[in-house]
Amino acid sequence: MLRFPDQDLPESHPDRRLLSTLAGRLGVREGAVALAGSMAEYVAAGLAARPVVRDGPRQAELTARFLTPVLPGLDALFRHLRAGLDDDLRRARPTRGGKPYPLGQCLEIAKAVLARLDGPAPARLPTDAARAWAALADFRAAGGEVRRAWGDLRGEYFQNALIVGVLYVDAANDTVVVTKPPVEILPLDDADFRPVRDYAHFARIAARYWGVTSLPNHLLPDLAPYLPLIQLAPNGAPAMGQLDPHMLGLTLAGRFRPSEGALSAPVLPRPLFDCLREVLAGGPFAVASDPATGRAAALARCRAWRAEGRFDDAPAFNAAMLAALALNRRLAGARVGPRPFERIAPG
Repeated sequence: MLRFPDQDLPESHPDRRLLSTLAGRLGVREGAVALAGSMAEYVAAGLAARPVVRDGPRQAELTARFLTPVLPGLDALFRHLRAGLDDDLRRARPTRGGKPYPLGQCLEIAKAVLARLDGPAPARLPTDAARAWAALADFRAAGGEVRRAWGDLRGEYFQNALIVGVLYVDAANDTVVVTKPPVEILPLDDADFRPVRDYAHFARIAARYWGVTSLPNHLLPDLAPYLPLIQLAPNGAPAMGQLDPHMLGLTLAGRFRPSEGALSAPVLPRPLFDCLREVLAGGPFAVASDPATGRAAALARCRAWRAEGRFDDAPAFNAAMLAALALNRRLAGARVGPRPFERIAPG
């Protein structure tokens, strides 16, 4: 089955050519498509980046033994690694969302730093950073965990950072406020870096960080169990959401209960419903006739599909994701105007 995480494959991996072809046909960037052998594998991959410490007592002991004695050097090491990656990352993606590097590029930076940690020791490391590199290697060899995590940072924004034992290591600390130091290292318990719990939590951070308005998907009942939100960007562009590995994994692991929670919101105001209905008409999914009917049908689908086991149905999931991608491509040129809601031409 298909999945859509950010996952790198070695150049020699046999799936690389297939995935490149699939990405082209789906209209998504190369590297954003991977294969999963089962829905259980897909869910596990989607939830793997939760910002939690696995096997806390063991990781705490290893952190205290290997890393705590070299914390200043660890900060120096990650600053050195980040500085060595910046030029390549800036050339690869000078801007994101109209903002210059490094703004908005915490994922790219976190992935690059993690990949660099898997490589050979950098040449000409400062003494304290060299000690930290050696300590980190010993830590990992003893079973210490180093991995990327994604979640809600301090109720303000979504962030990709590293979990290193029981430490929060943010090597992309300047990707929201560029004047901040590029690296921040704290005990994870003190970092206020939390998993996104549900769609209400996601919508709250998306509004603060991206300026996105999240609305219940009372328009497309046959898509709503998988994608229960209609998201309006600050420029009025609508999209079905959330096409994100974590949120999709959360939805499937919860057997559509997270979607049911989001869809239980009050019905959409009729002017907004009618505006979005016009935008969505003629797509791959039937559009509800009115807000109340759409809400009731979307909630009913969640319950029926849970009873039918569709959270574990790979063909149905793949079909829904492919159709949603196509729908979002079609919606890319649409705009939803201010109240009273109306469809407007893109500027």
